[in-house]
Amino acid sequence: MLDAITTFLVNGLDWVFGWILFLPRDVSLAVVAVFTALIINFIRKWVTDQVWLRQASEDDTRLAELIREAKKRGDRDAVKRHKDTQTQIKMKSMRFEGLALVWALAPFMLLFTWALARVVYMPSAVGETVEVCAHLPKTAIGQTIHLAPEPGLDVANGWLQTVVAETPPATTSLWDRADTWLTYKVSSAPALEAVAVWKLVARDSQRHVLKIRFAGFTYEQPFIAGHRWYETPQCVFDGAPVSATEVLLTPRRLFDFVGNISLLFLQPWLVAYFLIAIPFVYILKSLFKIY
Repeated sequence: MLDAITTFLVNGLDWVFGWILFLPRDVSLAVVAVFTALIINFIRKWVTDQVWLRQASEDDTRLAELIREAKKRGDRDAVKRHKDTQTQIKMKSMRFEGLALVWALAPFMLLFTWALARVVYMPSAVGETVEVCAHLPKTAIGQTIHLAPEPGLDVANGWLQTVVAETPPATTSLWDRADTWLTYKVSSAPALEAVAVWKLVARDSQRHVLKIRFAGFTYEQPFIAGHRWYETPQCVFDGAPVSATEVLLTPRRLFDFVGNISLLFLQPWLVAYFLIAIPFVYILKSLFKIY
């Protein structure tokens, strides 16, 4: 039910945000992040008392000056009095902060839901080799697993594969090596199980449902190539011999460099999103004189 609602929302939001997918990789990430900053700032301007907040900001600046002057004179009573006034102003300001966040939550969640479905990975192209994986327990090593032939698809290494031991992903960039080192330093290395990998090549842009067969069960994984979007790249099967299937799409990385922060469970696009969105909240706030 939840998946159906999410799909309905994402498809509807494509009419609003779909043009972003036609932009270059780095620009699309920046646009999503800047849109978030715009949502936060303009809703803040709309739902808060900007006259009061402007006056409060000016009063806070003046009180800071009075506190410095009182400290130079050694007037502790004046320092305490001014700080108490500052605290009262900040407490009332916090109520406006909460109001703005509540109103911004709905449009922010809509944008974020769409981004999760559309900008996490780079879509694959027709003719591009894409790896499709099935994840299994170690007890399955050496057994045969079968990807059912599908019209419009070729497999470079064969439809039948032998399950092998999983190996850690290769780390080539400085960011990835640093992330791996930090993850292993703070926590233990992730447990490796078994995997089967197919090197898939799409000859058309049709939507396909891959059927992976193992131990009498069939596991379905959607796949599409040649579009500005992609299908769900991972399907999880609780309690089944195959724990998950996955299409290994290329993550959308800012400048082809920014990667994961694994300790915080942040994917490359989300790291880039925060790196851009957070400063732009303050830049746009200052630019449009929003308090």
